[in-house]
Amino acid sequence: MAEEQGAVRTIVKKITLGVPIRKVTGAQAQGISDLTDVSNETAKEHDLFQYQIETEKFEKTSRPAGLRIWGGQF
Repeated sequence: MAEEQGAVRTIVKKITLGVPIRKVTGAQAQGISDLTDVSNETAKEHDLFQYQIETEKFEKTSRPAGLRIWGGQF
C-alpha cells in the first residue's frame, strides 16, 4: 500500500486495559440538593434553573431571562 506524500502515520505499540469500575464511591450527587452550585430551596414543578453570575449558582425561575423556545406550529 503506497502512502501519500505528507501523510502522518501513527503506530500503536502497546494498549493497556484497566479493571472496570463497578461503582464510584465518595463525594457523589444523589439528588439536585447535593449539588453545591444549585439553589433549590423553593423549587416546584415546572420551574427551571438558570445560572446567575452574581451568585455563581443555578437558581430556580419560572420566567428565565433571555430564553426563547420556538417549537413550530401545530
